[in-house]
Amino acid sequence: VRPAAPAGYDGRRDSLDSVDARVLRGRRIVLDPGHGGYFPGTRGVGGLTEKEVNLAVALALRDLLVAAGAEVRLTRETDRDFLTPADSTLRTDLAERARIGTAFAPDLFVSIHHNADPGGAHDVNETQVYYPIGEDGPGFDVAQDVQRAMARNLGIQPCRMIPGNFFVIRTSEAPAILTEGSYLTYPPTEARLREPAGPRLEAEAIYLGIARAFMRRAPRLDDFAARDAAGRVDTLFTRAPELAAHVVGAFDDVRLRVDGTPASLLVQGDRVRWTPDAPLAAGVHEAVLSARLATEGAARTRRVRFTLRKSPAALALSVNGMPLAPSRPVFGAVVRVLDADGLPLPDSLRVRVSSTPRGAFLPAETTVVARDGVAIAYLRRARNVSARLAGRASLTARLVPAARVSTASLALARLSDAPAVRTGFVMREPEGTPLALADARRPAWLDRNGFATLPAASPATSPLVPGFRFVGADTLWPPRMAAIAGGVLHGRRIMLDPEGGGDDTGGLGPGGTRAASLNLEVARALAGMLRAAGAEVALTREGEGAVSELERVQASEAFAATHFLRIGHAMAPPIAGHYFSSGGGRRWGQLLAATLDTLGLGTLTVGESAKYPLAQVSAVALYASLARVDRDESALLAPGRLRAEAHALFLTLARLFAPADAVWPLDTLTVLEADGRPVAGVPVRLGGGLVLSSDAQGRVRFARTEPGDLELAIEDATAPTRSVLLDSMRGGEVRLPR
Repeated sequence: VRPAAPAGYDGRRDSLDSVDARVLRGRRIVLDPGHGGYFPGTRGVGGLTEKEVNLAVALALRDLLVAAGAEVRLTRETDRDFLTPADSTLRTDLAERARIGTAFAPDLFVSIHHNADPGGAHDVNETQVYYPIGEDGPGFDVAQDVQRAMARNLGIQPCRMIPGNFFVIRTSEAPAILTEGSYLTYPPTEARLREPAGPRLEAEAIYLGIARAFMRRAPRLDDFAARDAAGRVDTLFTRAPELAAHVVGAFDDVRLRVDGTPASLLVQGDRVRWTPDAPLAAGVHEAVLSARLATEGAARTRRVRFTLRKSPAALALSVNGMPLAPSRPVFGAVVRVLDADGLPLPDSLRVRVSSTPRGAFLPAETTVVARDGVAIAYLRRARNVSARLAGRASLTARLVPAARVSTASLALARLSDAPAVRTGFVMREPEGTPLALADARRPAWLDRNGFATLPAASPATSPLVPGFRFVGADTLWPPRMAAIAGGVLHGRRIMLDPEGGGDDTGGLGPGGTRAASLNLEVARALAGMLRAAGAEVALTREGEGAVSELERVQASEAFAATHFLRIGHAMAPPIAGHYFSSGGGRRWGQLLAATLDTLGLGTLTVGESAKYPLAQVSAVALYASLARVDRDESALLAPGRLRAEAHALFLTLARLFAPADAVWPLDTLTVLEADGRPVAGVPVRLGGGLVLSSDAQGRVRFARTEPGDLELAIEDATAPTRSVLLDSMRGGEVRLPR
């Protein structure tokens, strides 16, 4: 029997006079009593709600801070929420609290909460202080001081300091912490918080920590700004500016990042300066400066944004395609607009492209607009141009209206010996329009307008474009492509988190199968499907090494994931688990349960989960433990099972983003030997995109997420086979030749 947890709140050990209250004069502090109104938060066994206790602590803390000369703003002073008739989600409530805090321009943001045991136990008690994940500056310093003060004066152990990613602290522009003073679900603590002395004592402990944080001899950053050559502060420049700042107070570490990259500083006494050592591109730039005195504290980070505006200095002209080919294919004339440093200009400049002799190419002259420094004109050799005239042909590009930039010319005769290429517009189906893509998702052989240029000597099969599959055979030219799942996954940033790793098996089957290994295999298969569908994907671990829970959250935040999926096969009932207040996670789990049932992959419960990453990632998060490794080991090791699970997870994510009226009929392909025997475990590629695998009966179950004839590639090493499923076909069979 473990000893009873301390109730805490026995009495303050430190005198309020042990801190120098003068450091609080003029300080601007926001206090955020968590929950309120529609959101009661945690509820004790005796019925005491978290929203009541949070407010009581905040009001008492406000009085202490104001008495010391601080300026204090509460996000709420009554039992209220911040919902609107148009939006009743928790995110709306949190966003309004963050807005209130930012508008006050505080020196510190403190969110006050009380906890509950996620397992429903009533004999657990603990104090926690959260600081933003990745914060190593003043927010970290405040958390240390508040944690120490709460540990001494509340008398509850453990008292932990934890990196957190709660909305109100990660979005705060000021240093921010979130406190969980105790567990309201522990009846002895609930009883003490019901009396006025309990919340007042907690407020005094937080007050002591805040005061000690402001007593630190931390440096301060002043006058951080971008300046022109004459020393004038500005935000718009035609030449790269100098960045300079004054560091007030002693410091032993100062750092600068420009556009996210570490930059070298010139330190002269209490002044720091930076000038670029390489040309900067035109556009908006951001610089972040930090300073610290070890053992004392860190300065509040300062940011500067400035815009660099540059003039065009040169044009560069090149050609995609074969202008002189007798077959008269379309070719692209590509004009790059460059600044004096040879960098592309993002301005929307007009460029006129003309050819000589006039009439050799159609159109003879055309005006196009440059985007991100590139303008593209499409031309074709005129029908009746003689070889003699074509051999003297050239292209010319110039800015419109005329500017102090030389024209760019290209003699096309020089291209006559260039390797032969295939050109044409890749068509998007079912729209029947060119496949125009954003630069971030576009392969090098395809320009932004959907015009393809490929070596004629390359294989007859066309390259695949992430996010699309071929409609019909991939040997058609120009190829026709359809967006996988209607393009709903294009650009989505999804973090996959295979549970376990290292010494953590994630669960162990009777035959020794590690769930951690199964989780990784499903994550790898799912990543391939998502990338094929145009999503951006990262994994929290790529191998069997150990990764901490914090590292998983940090990886997700660094990746800027919008959705976080933990994959498990735990020794517990299958679950689609979500954070208690996540409506998006709950809906995701419900869709997963329906998809698994439809595909015949079993059932699971949709419910709350206390996994640390689900609470801390800013993304919508779900824990999917699809089967039990201790009971379902043989089924999990059967041919095609893990890839089928990955496909179910893929379909669920696609449905999460798809329109409500999207209809994706299920289909089944059966792979058979020539004599009719099923082929198990053979990879099947659908339309050049998703790779599935046949089960023990040779079946592959999948959804037709886009219209059009679907090419199948049976990638069996001994008998590779291709076939086309017509749009009207369902339940096809493919027999392997032997």
